[in-house]
Amino acid sequence: MEKLSDQFLADCRKDQGRILRGEAMTRIDTFVDAAFAFAFTMLVISIDQIPRSPTELIELSKDIPSFVFSSLIIGSIWIAHSSWSKIFGLQDGVTVLLSLCLVVLTLIFVYPIKMINQITVEYFSQNLGWELLLTGLFQSEDWSPELVWVIFVYLAIGLIMLSIILIAFYQNTLRFSEELSITLEEGRYCRDLSLIWGIVAATAFSSLTLAGLLPPEQIQFAGYIYFSLVLTTTLVPHLHFKYRSPQA
Repeated sequence: MEKLSDQFLADCRKDQGRILRGEAMTRIDTFVDAAFAFAFTMLVISIDQIPRSPTELIELSKDIPSFVFSSLIIGSIWIAHSSWSKIFGLQDGVTVLLSLCLVVLTLIFVYPIKMINQITVEYFSQNLGWELLLTGLFQSEDWSPELVWVIFVYLAIGLIMLSIILIAFYQNTLRFSEELSITLEEGRYCRDLSLIWGIVAATAFSSLTLAGLLPPEQIQFAGYIYFSLVLTTTLVPHLHFKYRSPQA
């Protein structure tokens, strides 16, 4: 890869001190965006059923919270890729391969992501007495505690793999630091984002371990651990930034 010219870098817009080298959409960016758009359609409230009465509409609307939460997860993955692409605009062979893997894995794990959110909404609605959102999900034998652990395992594997791919994007970018004229701040950005997605992967691995060890009546703790991400993904990078050496 040839080094980007000073003129090109000077013409690029900047955002929060980062040079936006990849603002121009490429074919791979368009493909990834289209794939994520399709993933969102897969999360739609009802795929095979159209409400034909107020009662049916109310029943289908109970699925809205799980749709919203699932969209936030899928959206965070898309935003991570989109932000990386805008800042660095790298288009080497590794990037193309990683982009394809990201698309494939997202489409594979989109349903487990929605199912885990359906479980979460049903669980808290049942325990907090929110009858308006209850769907009777746990009344089915297919959703018994003895089987729910499979979804936790499936989701954990998916999040681990997706996190590894996103980390690979940032680490591959650092290989081209000279060619892309990456600044010190942008290098820190890559390392911080790698750390954040590493935390996500570690949390998913912890959930995977709990799902395999806990008895069925305590399987909910394999899900509780994900709430720790609200704290760890903010606190750990902050502490890392505070105590690392100035040269990091």
